[in-house]
Amino acid sequence: TAQGAMDAFRRNRSDPHFTVDATTIFQHIDTAEGARALRNDPGGAQTNRDSAVQIELVGFAHLPKDSRALTNLARLCRWIEAQHDIPRKWPSGRPLPAKNGRDPGGHNRDAATWDANSGHFGHCHVPENTHWDPAYSAAEADFILAATFSDDGALLSPAPPPRPAAKRAAKAAATLSTMPDHGVNAIGIHAYLGDLPVQTLEPPGMPVARRRAPAKGTGAVLRAGKPAKAGRQAAAAQASVNAGSLMSFAAGLNEAERGDVLYSLQLAQRAASAAHDRYTNTQSWYQTYVEVLDNLGWTSSQMSFTHYDEDESEFRMDEVAVDLLLAVARRDQLAVLQQAVAALGKLAEDDATVRLFDFHASSQAGGNFQLGAVQRERNGGLTMALGAYYFRALDSRKRFLFSRWGSRQVNFWACAQRLTLNAALYGQLRDDVQAKLAADAPRYIASLKLAS
Repeated sequence: TAQGAMDAFRRNRSDPHFTVDATTIFQHIDTAEGARALRNDPGGAQTNRDSAVQIELVGFAHLPKDSRALTNLARLCRWIEAQHDIPRKWPSGRPLPAKNGRDPGGHNRDAATWDANSGHFGHCHVPENTHWDPAYSAAEADFILAATFSDDGALLSPAPPPRPAAKRAAKAAATLSTMPDHGVNAIGIHAYLGDLPVQTLEPPGMPVARRRAPAKGTGAVLRAGKPAKAGRQAAAAQASVNAGSLMSFAAGLNEAERGDVLYSLQLAQRAASAAHDRYTNTQSWYQTYVEVLDNLGWTSSQMSFTHYDEDESEFRMDEVAVDLLLAVARRDQLAVLQQAVAALGKLAEDDATVRLFDFHASSQAGGNFQLGAVQRERNGGLTMALGAYYFRALDSRKRFLFSRWGSRQVNFWACAQRLTLNAALYGQLRDDVQAKLAADAPRYIASLKLAS
């Protein structure tokens, strides 16, 4: 049923653009935006965000389709084709019908065909995916492309093939799908996280004890989302270096909430670094970074960077980066972030925390880092003012954030956003995130002592 399909979408966050049944066309997402019903392996062919309008047809892949649902689907297809200039063709061939009620195999999932062609594709044609729907018969597939309608939506062309009459049985039994649902056959967000590559890269020469256990005060990260009773107690303002980002937390957040933020942002960084070079392919890096955050429940938009033009002869990145967050950060957030930046700036050049941040945030000729400030809203939700930055420089410097740069020595780009965490969604994914990062996560995190 349509309701059953939509319940599965909510559970797995695998919404298509539309769901179609015999009576109704339901729209979930604007066709100008990407949906999330397709599997998408990092580093491979793009699926969800490759201008793919996704439609879920209510029914069973191994059975003939309801003619009324097919008619609604064809009616929707004509509208989508007109809106997005999509030709009526199957670039990968017709979907193959079920064989003995099962996956027929032999599907054309060629990535080059998917990337280079516009037209109609079945789930069975999408690279990196394993589902074999819609399993149309030849007549059903031909109807979808051939159907024509009047201006008021009435079918003008021949009707779709009728379903065969059901055989009579002494007691009707519920029809069971022979293709596992998205929540069973890992196609939704859980599969996305399970298949997500993450980079494992640590600063050379870090003390063994430092790598094997978190620094004092960061033990909460090991128990993110599963703290002891004391971990639910609110704490004073805190801050941590988290790979190539500096995160600050307003007073009142408990260790579980801080852990959720740190783990989710670390996963986004390490997944982006596994897919793209952090320093030379920065725009693509941030696209993956935002995609991961979005899938984890952070509301965000595509990052739009602005080049920073410095009127003065010299500037410091820490000062400029904080100033640029004024547009999205609230007073409490900004105050704690300023404390965090100051605390990092007071550390010696050879301090392990400084080395950790510099190693993950800069390279020989540039850098890519983030500053974030998190607080709890009155409604209990977590919001984050996030600044994303990258730069290209003529020389390499330690403690780059606090160096004075001449305007001709560096090009600096920045983007500021305000994000909100869907805690209910992240709660369903917390175990996946922790399993993906495993025991490595604390090695990328170091707490900072803030001035009282």
